[in-house]
Amino acid sequence: MLTFKEMLDGFRQVDVEQGQTIVVHTSYKSLGGVEGGVDAAIDVMRELVGPKGTVLFPAFNFQSWTETHYFDVMETPSKMGMITEMARLRPGALRTPHPIYSFSVLGPLAGEFSQTEDVEAYGPNSVFALFHRLNATIISIGLDFNNSFSMHHYIEYNVGCDYRRVKEFSGLYVGYDRRPQVRTYSMYVRKHDRVRTYIVPGMNELLAAGVIKEVQVGAAKVHYLTANEFFDNMSAIVREHPEKLHYVEDPKF
Repeated sequence: MLTFKEMLDGFRQVDVEQGQTIVVHTSYKSLGGVEGGVDAAIDVMRELVGPKGTVLFPAFNFQSWTETHYFDVMETPSKMGMITEMARLRPGALRTPHPIYSFSVLGPLAGEFSQTEDVEAYGPNSVFALFHRLNATIISIGLDFNNSFSMHHYIEYNVGCDYRRVKEFSGLYVGYDRRPQVRTYSMYVRKHDRVRTYIVPGMNELLAAGVIKEVQVGAAKVHYLTANEFFDNMSAIVREHPEKLHYVEDPKF
């Protein structure tokens, strides 16, 4: 069972300074037990960056907008695990507006992130673009590469690739003003159903090169890198070796 101090000391192995912005992908159970539970894990992330730092947790809910065509920025739950849902419910947390790729944000930049309105999830006014400009540190706790580091789609979108396309989704949207509106948002999706996202070979290459760093916290392997490091190094893979990021299934007749 990890104490608060043990967990904080463990995460201090990550190259993060007070006042920075971090994006945290999490598997709570991977830590192997935390004294104080989920709240303690969130508090550790806040303590890591200090009162002038900002923490983002994915609050993605794909089904809400793409299947039921309804999103409420205050009520639609996160489907990214216990830590992310509890972070969404924290007093002072603000959610970024894209109904598919939203983040819960805690800290002084929460207001700025909550205004990253962009119809395209990876566009120039998206939350991804903002944490790229801020050179946020991306941290993945106990997750495999294919279920984390969602910024790689932002890199694919901005570099360009032939295995994805922009797709629009419309639905009923309820924002912080509580006025229901019909809105249309888009996402950079697989070109067709036989395309399978599999970024592990590309990510393993970055890990072997030392671009992605790895530390151990409790029972969890923790991976991290900065947004600039990710964009600069993953861009080359998108351009030159896209087969390291996806594969195409044979047709089934």
